[in-house]
Amino acid sequence: MKYKLKINNCTCEMGYQLGMCIHDYLKNKNVDKYCISITLYNKEVYRYMSDACIIDNGRWLDRKKNSCLYFGMSTLELFEKNEGNEKNLVQKYGLNHSDYTFTPGSIPIVLENDQVIGACTVSGMKPEEDHQSILDGYALFMSRE
Repeated sequence: MKYKLKINNCTCEMGYQLGMCIHDYLKNKNVDKYCISITLYNKEVYRYMSDACIIDNGRWLDRKKNSCLYFGMSTLELFEKNEGNEKNLVQKYGLNHSDYTFTPGSIPIVLENDQVIGACTVSGMKPEEDHQSILDGYALFMSRE
């Protein structure tokens, strides 16, 4: 996995704190439209949608998260691997396009042994900004640990 968030002995509280770090990072950058989801152990432990978000942004969160968890890799890696061809979702993998996407913005959360235990997902900005905000928020989270 090229992109992954490594958190040892990860708890739901830690997932919540990661979500708060990403929120603080984006708020301090004066970003108006963003939403965040942290899923751990098949539970959504954090979800935030700014006032500028609409219901569709929540659907993008879910589609990105589903892809990240299904494939066990970031959606940026999936996008690159498939050269952005969303038709592969149906033709190659047999997945429903309304439930999955290769659009960047979700990164797996892993333990020391690289076991995927969840996903960190951001939506609402440009896909590459969604992806980068996760990495920057994760760096902030790790500096506080």
